[in-house]
Amino acid sequence: MRERWFWGSGVALMLGLAVAGVYTGSLAWTDRPFPATVKAVLYYESWLMPWLLAALLRLWRQGRISGVFAGAVGLLLLIGVYARFVEPNLLLERHTAIHTGYRLKLALVSDLHYGQFSTDFQQRQLVSRLNALDVDAVLVAGDWTYDPPRNVALETLLASFRQIRHPVYSVPGNHDEQQPGPPLQQALKAALIHNGVMPVEGRSVTLGPVRLVGLNELWSCLNGSGLPRDFQPDNRPVLLLGHHPEAADGLPPLPEGSLLLAGHTHGGQVNLPFLTNWVLQNGHFSTFRQGLYRKGHLQVFVTSGVGMIGLPLRFAVPPVIDVLELY
Repeated sequence: MRERWFWGSGVALMLGLAVAGVYTGSLAWTDRPFPATVKAVLYYESWLMPWLLAALLRLWRQGRISGVFAGAVGLLLLIGVYARFVEPNLLLERHTAIHTGYRLKLALVSDLHYGQFSTDFQQRQLVSRLNALDVDAVLVAGDWTYDPPRNVALETLLASFRQIRHPVYSVPGNHDEQQPGPPLQQALKAALIHNGVMPVEGRSVTLGPVRLVGLNELWSCLNGSGLPRDFQPDNRPVLLLGHHPEAADGLPPLPEGSLLLAGHTHGGQVNLPFLTNWVLQNGHFSTFRQGLYRKGHLQVFVTSGVGMIGLPLRFAVPPVIDVLELY
């Protein structure tokens, strides 16, 4: 009887999670409903991993599988539990000093991807940690969304950001500009403004001693760099905020001390030896992954981001707030 109850509970749990995933997928604001539903089902079915560990232990104790097989599969399941439930909820602070010729202290985040794989806890955690920092401003390098729920207004989804005590500047990412993603550009811009975030895409503003220039989203704009149409460099260093680090390849010569801040790469999101580097080098990230780079007079800093896409996993690339001390 216990044996039948155990396996029956696993089947019931699997079916219940599948129903929850299909329902959640049906609520996603997306241009690709079937993949969104599949990902939602996978997200919910990942809760089966603890039960699968118990089932594996049960089969080993009954002598139905070898210890070697049980150990190998158990290790993979433990890694999966960590990558699904532990690391995505970690939030590290990474401090980097960058010589620019002026002093400014910034918090850089990117790829928040609020929607299908995010939780309210993760958003509250980010806002709380940003408020605890002593910085001049918070910069968000795009990809606020990832198939967000249609039944929740974006103003409500992002309401926690009204509590940030620092000025917050933002540009959109490809998922905010239908590359891919739903047509939410105007709704997102209105939601950001409503919650105290200043969109700077396609324009420049004064930020302390520098000119902060918001790049247009690279995959959506018509020019090769994303620079505002009326941009004219002068003798002042320029602080560029964009989503794609590859925007550096199309920029004109800029004054010494100029710096491009970007995201998009997730640092690979799942860091597997050799495989992750191969995927990045054969994708859209052939030059940049995470950290500080130099292209001529321009320095490029890439943050590995906060959120997730594709699969709800992070492994050896935990969510991060990059605290940049410019001097």
